[in-house]
Amino acid sequence: MSLSGCLHSAEDSDAWMRVDAKTFHANVEEMDDAFLLDVRTSGEWEDDGHLEGAFLIPHEEIELELDSLPTDKDTTILLYCRSGNRSQVAAKMLVSLGFTDVIELESGINGWKDAGYSVVYGA
Repeated sequence: MSLSGCLHSAEDSDAWMRVDAKTFHANVEEMDDAFLLDVRTSGEWEDDGHLEGAFLIPHEEIELELDSLPTDKDTTILLYCRSGNRSQVAAKMLVSLGFTDVIELESGINGWKDAGYSVVYGA
């Protein structure tokens, strides 16, 4: 029995993890060396807030911003967007670029806020 369809397509079944807001929050708190990546637009970043310590690279610009990503491909990347759709696209791209430890917030920042976790505004 395969459960890979519950997470993402079979070819990606071990490529990255999708987690709920509670698990993502624990990862943010415990993984000091992780790279926290927001893949929304700059307008969303400014208007809707972002997680403290996050870097903004819109999902369609990841390949153009390779110098902004960790040089160590084994660095944990904690990844989120607004609702979980663009972060899936970004996760696939990061895995194709050779990153080996990608953790995606399944519900996006909307689910993060709904779970009662804080965001910050500004730079």
